[in-house]
Amino acid sequence: MAPGDLLSQAVAEVPFDEKEAELLSGGVPRGYKALTTATAKLVKAGWLVKGRSGWTATEEGARAVAAFPDADSFANAMVSGAPVPDAPAAPAEHAPQAPEQLGEEAQAGSAEDPTPPDVTPTLDVDVDSAAPSPTDVAPEDAEPIGESWQDQPQSGTPAGDLDPLFGEDGHWTTHLRELQLTYDANDNVWAQTLQLPAGNYQFKIVVNGSWDENYGRFGVRNGDNHELHLLSDTAVTIRFDYGTTDIVIS
Repeated sequence: MAPGDLLSQAVAEVPFDEKEAELLSGGVPRGYKALTTATAKLVKAGWLVKGRSGWTATEEGARAVAAFPDADSFANAMVSGAPVPDAPAAPAEHAPQAPEQLGEEAQAGSAEDPTPPDVTPTLDVDVDSAAPSPTDVAPEDAEPIGESWQDQPQSGTPAGDLDPLFGEDGHWTTHLRELQLTYDANDNVWAQTLQLPAGNYQFKIVVNGSWDENYGRFGVRNGDNHELHLLSDTAVTIRFDYGTTDIVIS
């Protein structure tokens, strides 16, 4: 399913509250950003695949929906990596009827609409003013909502000799929460602002917390360290575009 259609249907079933309905600078509700961020956990669990043609539930993801029918157990299994049990086949409530047992009108209806009666048809989403759809608020030339999140990593971290800021914990670490870049859906970049004391610094951008994928100067994978030379205490903003691997420091 196209990401925009999926998110719109989610909002139709669970409308945004007042805070989630607030529009960000790009005209997209805050709730859409939160929803799309949450889907990264589904990808990490192996329950969802984000492709250029749309998002697809994996076989294990489909089984997880059946095995964990309530939100809490589903979320706990997703985060913990618990194995998905095989759901037992539910007994049929009514014996299936052969086509000849159905009336002509029912037979015609079955041929035209193969959707089983217990499957909700595709919704005609009518999102009210409290939760505007992306097509209502985004510029005409903007990417459809959700498209910019495709192929994005789970995290990005500026790891380097940041001891003056965080002590020993800041020495080429990839796990400090304070260092994690935040994804901006409007600009399609990862960014973080650090208040750095005067001094000299080196760092790289580490993807998904692993040195297996890291980017140095000029966005080169496994390239030379970025260097910062600060004459005074300075707020430094680091921006990382995963699609182009461009790294901008300001």
